[in-house]
Amino acid sequence: MEIFTISKAAKKLGVDPNSLRNWEKRGLIKPVRLPGGQRRYSMDELNKLLQSGQLTGGREAVVLYARVSTKKQADAGNLERQMGRLRHYAGEHGFTIRRNLRT
Repeated sequence: MEIFTISKAAKKLGVDPNSLRNWEKRGLIKPVRLPGGQRRYSMDELNKLLQSGQLTGGREAVVLYARVSTKKQADAGNLERQMGRLRHYAGEHGFTIRRNLRT
């Protein structure tokens, strides 16, 4: 049985790790807990979640968009900070991130 850390499971699903935490709270997915409290996700559990159809529709899927006005702002890391805040917000609210757009 193949198992994944929360970051690898999130990457496989194309979501932020906070989405997995939120889905666990909502009872949509059940991770295995290690003695230290870390979460591990089986491929079977990820497939069940995908096949349940509960990750689509409504407000679940979002596209993140961020932009800066100048190259200087982009070079200063403003664009990455914006994307980080957007990813964090989406993860906290259980949104599935479908695309990241940057300009």
